[in-house]
Amino acid sequence: MYPSPYRRETNTLRGMLRQAAMWLARVLERTPPSLQGALRDRYLWAMLVVALVVNLGLFAFLMIQFGNLPPLVPLHFDPAGDPDRVEPRGTIFSLAQIGLVVIAANLGFGALVYRRERLAAYLLAGIAIAVQFLLWVAAIAIVRVVSL
Repeated sequence: MYPSPYRRETNTLRGMLRQAAMWLARVLERTPPSLQGALRDRYLWAMLVVALVVNLGLFAFLMIQFGNLPPLVPLHFDPAGDPDRVEPRGTIFSLAQIGLVVIAANLGFGALVYRRERLAAYLLAGIAIAVQFLLWVAAIAIVRVVSL
């Protein structure tokens, strides 16, 4: 007896991908029409993935550097370059958290404006990526100042 071609394959990668695609199709059917276009846009998803990967890299960098940081870390500097905000070293992870908030907010606003102005949605996603790199610059500057 031959196996049925309609049988669910859950133990293979192909079967798992097929199930994930079916789940995503069901989710897209339930979303409002104004958001469906944004959720189907490959460029918007690619920009989201880039922003999340850069943020994950920032988080990993901060985890690696965490042991090298002193108990108190300067997080803000005045125009003369002197620290005016010193916090415990655990607060350096607020940089990665700020990045996640920016990604979520820009993705949400981008999905809302996507139907009327696709370019604005792309601009918001691009800004989310740029903010991630600016947070990288801030993290590297803080680690560099602390290591002097």
